[in-house]
Amino acid sequence: MIPTLDGLTLDLVPHCASVQPSDWPGAHDERPLTEAGHQQAVALASRIGAGIAAIFSSPMLRCLQTVQPLADATGLPIERLPELRDTEDFGEPRAWKDGFLAPVSGPVAGAWAAGRGLRAVLTIAHRVPGRRVVATSHGDLIPVLLSTLCATYEVPPPAVLPDRGGWWTLHFTGATIGVTPHAPLLRR
Repeated sequence: MIPTLDGLTLDLVPHCASVQPSDWPGAHDERPLTEAGHQQAVALASRIGAGIAAIFSSPMLRCLQTVQPLADATGLPIERLPELRDTEDFGEPRAWKDGFLAPVSGPVAGAWAAGRGLRAVLTIAHRVPGRRVVATSHGDLIPVLLSTLCATYEVPPPAVLPDRGGWWTLHFTGATIGVTPHAPLLRR
């Protein structure tokens, strides 16, 4: 369906448990993992293990902290992709609020987020074609991206949303995509 993705295996990881926004006085981008989130990240690194070619992340601290133990274990650098940011402040076009798109701004926002997520996956596939990679992002972007990819490949979206510390493995083969959820070892 998307030839560029053929052969790619993407372990798509929502960031681990983080400090709640209401409990964090600092900048949104700098909100860290909780102690439980750090433990989840260590467990995640041991489960994902070796055999990955690259690690990609949202530039937000909680995502970087989620994959840092994996980077430490593999010796791979973490490449920051702005397209993997959450949707909190991604700069929607003015037409969403004031123009002809205002009445449908919710669906348009979802499409915009899906497009950003898809651009991230395509960027990853161009940089590391046909390999296994890890990417960490956010709970508002990942479901939209998964839905878009499943619709593109005409497969049902996953029925299970893993808790924090879990992830999905997406394997692209020809005209199909396999989506496997992985439950976390540690709960919040």
